[in-house]
Order: sequence, then C-alpha cells, then structure tokens
Amino acid sequence: SLRSMTESIVKNKNISFSNWKSGYQSRKPMPWDPANFSLSYAHSQKYKTGETTVYENEETWKASLTYSYAPKYTPLEPFKNLQGKSKWLDILKAQNLQWLPQSLQFNTDISRQYYEYQERDLDTDSKLPVTWSNQMLWNRNFSIRWDIFKSLKLSYTSATHAEIEEPYRVVNKNLYPDDYAVWKDSVKRSLLSFGRPLTYSSSFNASYSVPFSKIPIFDWLTADASYNASYGWKRGTELEDGRTLGHVANTQRSLNVNGRINFETLYKKWKFLEETEKRFSGNNKKEDKTKKKTPAPKTSKPTLKKPGAEPGKEGEQPAEAEGKDKGKDKPKKGFSKEVQLCDTVETEVKHGLDAKRLTVRATTLDGQTYQLKYKKTDANTIKILNSDTIPIKVNIVAKKPLEEKLWYKSAQVLARVLMMVRNASISYRNTYSLNLPGFRTEIGDAFGQKRTDNGLSPGLAFAFGMVGDNFVQKAADKGWLMTNDSSITTPASMSNMSDLQVKVTLEPIRDVKIDLNASRTDNRSKSIQFMYAGMPTTLSGSFNQTTISLKTAFGKMGDINTGYASKPFDNFINYLPVIQQRIQERYADARYPWQAGAYAGKPFDPANGTVGLYSADVMVPAFLAAYCGGDASKSSLDIFPSLWRMLPNWSLKYSGLVKLPWFSEHFKSFNLNHAYKSIFTVGAYNSFTSWMEYMDGLGFITDITSGNPIPSSIYNISTVSINESFSPLIGVDMTFNSGMTAKLEFKKTRTLNLSMTSVALTENYSDDIVVGIGYKVKDISLFGAKRIQDPDSAKKKSSKGKGKDSKADSKTSASAGAGNSSNRKVGGVSHDLNLRIDFSYRMQSAINRNIQTATSTATSGSTAYKLAINADYTFSRLLTMSAFFDWQKNKPLVSQSSYPTTTADFGINIKFSLTR
Repeated sequence: SLRSMTESIVKNKNISFSNWKSGYQSRKPMPWDPANFSLSYAHSQKYKTGETTVYENEETWKASLTYSYAPKYTPLEPFKNLQGKSKWLDILKAQNLQWLPQSLQFNTDISRQYYEYQERDLDTDSKLPVTWSNQMLWNRNFSIRWDIFKSLKLSYTSATHAEIEEPYRVVNKNLYPDDYAVWKDSVKRSLLSFGRPLTYSSSFNASYSVPFSKIPIFDWLTADASYNASYGWKRGTELEDGRTLGHVANTQRSLNVNGRINFETLYKKWKFLEETEKRFSGNNKKEDKTKKKTPAPKTSKPTLKKPGAEPGKEGEQPAEAEGKDKGKDKPKKGFSKEVQLCDTVETEVKHGLDAKRLTVRATTLDGQTYQLKYKKTDANTIKILNSDTIPIKVNIVAKKPLEEKLWYKSAQVLARVLMMVRNASISYRNTYSLNLPGFRTEIGDAFGQKRTDNGLSPGLAFAFGMVGDNFVQKAADKGWLMTNDSSITTPASMSNMSDLQVKVTLEPIRDVKIDLNASRTDNRSKSIQFMYAGMPTTLSGSFNQTTISLKTAFGKMGDINTGYASKPFDNFINYLPVIQQRIQERYADARYPWQAGAYAGKPFDPANGTVGLYSADVMVPAFLAAYCGGDASKSSLDIFPSLWRMLPNWSLKYSGLVKLPWFSEHFKSFNLNHAYKSIFTVGAYNSFTSWMEYMDGLGFITDITSGNPIPSSIYNISTVSINESFSPLIGVDMTFNSGMTAKLEFKKTRTLNLSMTSVALTENYSDDIVVGIGYKVKDISLFGAKRIQDPDSAKKKSSKGKGKDSKADSKTSASAGAGNSSNRKVGGVSHDLNLRIDFSYRMQSAINRNIQTATSTATSGSTAYKLAINADYTFSRLLTMSAFFDWQKNKPLVSQSSYPTTTADFGINIKFSLTR
C-alpha cells in the first residue's frame, strides 16, 4: 500500500499493422482477388498510477479495411474494323462502351476511445467514484468512376460518419461484469444496424462532350456540358429531455453548358467560300511571290523559213509561231484527239490544258455529234464513262477561269463581307442550392435515404440535386419537417444563380477585328418560414446585364449657368407620368387579393392608392428609356430587362495601316483600338412582406402611412445603376522602326446611380487622356560600366593578316553568333538604358439631381495632371539602378471642401544583390 502511494508508474503499450495485404492476384484482375483488400489495425494503451491517482487508463483502438478494384478489359468497339476511309465512318468507328467501371473503391474504419480514471482519497481510505468517457465511431467511404463512353464520364462518392451507440456506463469486465454485458449487447445491436449517422455527404459528377468533330458536316461545332450535384445531412442537436431541434439537409447542383461555332471551318465546306477566304487572307499573294521567276533577257526573235522560201521573203515566220503549235510559250486553249472507246473499262484522255473549267464535245468519224459522258480526274485528265466500242473524235477547249471574271470577283467581295462572323461562343452556368433545417428523418444505408411511409426520405431527386423550391411544401406535406414547432427559428433557404456569356468575333475586312460580348447574371435567393402557417416567404437578390446607352453617352451635363441642365434627365422627368399611367392601366380590372378586411374581393379603386410616381416600378423603366434612348410610350415596363434585351458590348482593333508605304517606312506596328462597355445593375434588393399577388406578378402592398392597398410589384429595390465606359474611346499603339514605343489613349466613363430611397439621380463623369513613350538605348556605357564587345568582332580583328584560313574561321564564328544574339552579352547581362515617360490628364465631375424638385447640383469634381518619368540601368548581374520622377497636380472644380494641391516625388533606387 505504501509503494502504491509513493511510486509513480506510467506504462505505454502500442501495436499496429499498417496496410497489411496479400500480393496474390489473378492473371486477369477479378473483384475477389486478395490483392484488392488491405487491412490496418492499431491499439494503444496508457496506464498511470501515482500518489494522487489510483489508476488512469486510456485506450484507443482503430481497425480499417480498404477495397480497391480497377478492372482491366477491352472496351466494346463494334464498329472499329469498318472498312473504308470515308470520314463519315469516323463517328461509328469511335463508338465504344466501357461496360465496367474504371475504378471502384471502398473504405471503412472503426475507432474506439475509452478513458477511465479514479482519484486517490488522501484523507480517508474510502474509494472515490470512477470517472470515464467513451466514444466509438464508424466511418464509411465509397467512390466509383465510370467513363461509359469516351465522351460521357461519371463519378460518384459518398461518406458516412456514424456513431456506435454505447450505454453510459463503466466498461470494466472485472469490476462491473453486469454493466459490461449490457454494453456488449448494445454495441452488438448498434454494429448490426451500421451505427447511428452523425453526418453524410455525397457528390455526383457527369460530363459529356458532343462528338461533333467525328461528323464531317458538323466539325465546325464544339459543345460540352457538365453536371455536378452534392448532398449533405447533419444530425441536429438533441436536448436533455430527448427532444431534437431537427436535422439539417442540404443539396446543391451546378450545370455548365459551353458551345462554340468556328465559322471559318464552316466556310470551307463550300468551294466558292474557300476560294474567297484564300483570296482575302493573303495566302494567294504569298504563293504568287514564290512562283515569280526572273524574266529572261530580251533577245531578237529568230526567224524560220517556210519550205521553199528564200531568206527575207514573205515565207519567213517568227519563231513564236512555231511555239504556238508546240504549246511551249503560251498555254494551250484547245485539244483534239481520236479515241477508241471500250465497253469494259473507262477510257482516260490526257489533254494537258491545266484548266479547271472545260468544254468537251465529241463527234463520230463521219462528223455526227456524239453524246459524251465524262468526269474530270484532275486539271489535265478526263475519264470517258460511255460504254461503247466505236472510235470518236474528242474536242476539248479550256474556258476562262472564273477568277478572271468581274462578276465573280464582285461576288467574292460581297461574300467576304457576309463572312465577317469568324467565331461565336456561348457559355451558360446555373447553380442552385437548398438548405433545409428542421428535418425529422435520419438517413439510411444507401444514397443517404431512409424508408418511410411516404417513400424514400429525402428522395433520390434531392440526393442528386434535381429539386426546386416546391420541395419545401412537399416535405412538409409528407411530415418530414418540424412544422408548427416554436423551437425552430431558422428558415429554409434557397439560392439560384444563372450566368450567360455570349461572345462573337467579327472581321468585316482584313486586319479589322471586332469582339462582341454580352452577359447576363441573375442571383435570386428565397427564405421560407415553413414553421409558421402560410409559410411566409422573403425574396432577395441582385442582377446585372450588358446594355447599350450610347445615345446619351455624349450628351452635355450642363454648367452652373444653365443649372446643369441635361436633356436625358429632362426626358426622365417627363417619362415618369407616362410610365405611371401605363402601369396603372394594368390594374383596370383588378380586384384586391385580400380574403378578409375592408378591401376583401373588392374592385381596385384608384382613390384608395395609385401606383407610386417615385416607386421602383415607375422609376426604373423610365430611367432605362431615358438614358438608353427609348420611347416611354412603347418601352418595356420590366424592372429586370428580358433576355432578348441583352445587348452586346464590343472592342475593336485595326492593324492594317502599317501596310501602307508611309507607315511601313516609319513603324513596325501601328494599331488603332476602341472599346465600349455598358452594364445595367440592380443592387441588392428584397421583397415587401405585405405584398399580395393579384395576377402574373402584379399585386398590392399596404401603405404604411394610410393603410390603403397600393399597386406594386413584389420587389423592393433601393438602387439601380448604369456603368458605361469607353476604354478607350480612341487609342493608338505604335512601335517605331527605331524601337521606340508610344501610346495615346482617350478614355471616357460615366456612372448613373438611381436611388429610390433618396429619390435622386447621381451622375459621375470622367475623361482621361493618357500619353506614353518608351525607348531602350542599347549597349551604353554609364559611370564606368564596361561596354559589351561583340566576341565575333574581336575574332575578326585578331584574324587580320593571318591568311585565308583565319578569315574563313572568322566568317564561320560570325554566322554561328548571328543565330544566338545572347551569346554577345558578357556574362548574360545587357547594359541597356530603359526610359519611360507617361503623362495623363483626368477630369472628374459629379452631379446630384433631385427628381422631386427637378434641380441639379454639382457635388464634387477635379482636374488632375500626372507626369511620370522612369529610367533603369543594369551595371552588372549584382548591381542595378533606377531613377524616377512623379509630378501630380489636382485642381478641384467645387472648392467648398478641398483646395488645389501639387506634389512631386523623385528619387534613385540602387539594388545590390549578393545572392547571384
């Protein structure tokens, strides 16, 4: 007893087997091969006793089993050996079926932790009670990957985190045998039921690529789609009285669809369009240049004598006359030959006219016309298809090529303009998520489903993300939700995001490239209070879409003398009553949707409340009509513009000026740039809680002041905006033949913010002019830096006077050095001086326009100038130096709260590195 109180003893025991498996495997891998299984086991025990501790025992067990199977087999390719070289057979030859998954994996592990502790009573000999804690967990993971076809790929994973339920008792077989028996029986029953889940998660992925490339008529198309779904479940909190706050189930899906049209490939399907493409792409010109030869020197033409003619008489003919007969100097225009037909084989005739267009006629030997059937093999050969045995005379005449005809060239010009669309692509992405608290049922053993009287809960559609907002009502009707329970305060929440991107590349003429892009993003969220009667619903979200506000982009904002008068703003004020009247007409035959109260079921009476003149329903359509150049009497009344009103923005680049003689003499490149972007945005919005629907999104809200019903949409929008920018309006990028670069840009931006809360419109304008010049002075010596010497030139100097052999060696080294200019750098360092000068001018202004009083006030604005000069020079691989000078001047337009400022910064940076 004294020893147990005076000695401190700590005992640690550990044993583990990791990844214990057999190497036995069948020649052809089979699912039951021992090599597919691996085992792991670990057990650790820590025992401690001492002066204040009777004993402290902590034990941990963990066992795991892993199964992995990857079958090896030959996919089914029934059409692989089809005979024929036709491209139409490629789609059949490419068909294959992977009739087994590529991989199948399963992992399970059970872990148990048990802790038991008894403290020693130092005052008396009585034994203190034993404290303990225990936990047993069972994790299961499953994954499968199956590429059914080359273009269709599937994968699925799931993970279950479960608890083996144990009675809250001391697990000690020697001290408490009865409690141990109860614990053993409880654990056994829990293991047989796979434990009680704590969390569950699964994910499903599918992707498909349409095999357009295997279909000759559709090889100009590219399309693919992917679908991802995830499902999660988490056990809810349990109270001491046995009640639960409900579990949490959630699902999410994401759909991505991408498509691309390559019109350049499509145009090549037609011979005429292909020839037009070659003509205007410049390929023919390059080929003509390579075919040009040096003209032969002019010589006097020799003469040939006719038989019996004397020299210098009329019988003499120029040599070219003979050339015409022989067909050497000029191409032949006609061909004639007697041909013997054969009824067993096709007769081939080589005419040697080198022409694509021919006129072929045939006659019999007695001069009668013969109906000839033929086909062109190439530009110099035809095949006669008549099955006959008579001799005939074939006359072939080459037609004038279509390329030399005026109407053909004009048609090509028109076709090239119509072929301006070069590429087009579309991308659509939709993401939906549903989070459902207060879920009553637990999960089962397969796909996270539990069998109930109303079917599988929450259902396979929920597990694979194929549900919508109506699932909340469906789950409540089936008794899966804890409705009418005051302990549940978190609502069901849904979010839906859709994003559409469309891009088109145009090339109306050579060297002019126009990129069009249109986008639309719609975020919508919903929360449903399913625990209350009627399930009150709240909406929220945001929205943006590309548009064109070009008609008012260059309008004058006015000045202080005119009260900052603006024609678009005046139109906006005038449009408000027009839009209000049009919306009011929608409620002409409406009845109040309330089922109780003074207005229940009665016809709409404008005397009780009309559409608000300064409500979002009126101001947003009037705002879009006024600043996007619409007509208030015909423009759309939608707060969120429809998909068909998604207008494109663009960027333009022209690089063809450098091909003109004067530009090519002075510039390596000369590019003109222009870009336009305008986006309509609806800021974060929510819904009116008192809104009641009348019909098709129309309804009424209760006026807070009077209590009367007012016609209104469900959306409570606080702000909308139009962000417009010309970046640049006009821009020039040029590179001189001397190596100097220059840039000139004029940018213009405008931001229009309409606030329904303050009933005001804020306009922000910005005009920027940017000029930049850069130049590199090569191989310059500064501050004693050693100038780079070309090793080839040094060799040439040393080789002077050494004879022909040394000169030959010098030439060889010079030609080798020309192929790699970096060899001329001493130590890989180039002593170049880089200079850069940038100047910018910016004028900003902001106007606040009160909509109720139709007055405008300048709130802020400034004129800013900036000059930046930078130079950097490398002395060696260890030492670099740079100098800078920055000068800025800011002059406010409204001097109530600011004053003019001028700042100048200059300095020198020297960097010395010891690590190179």
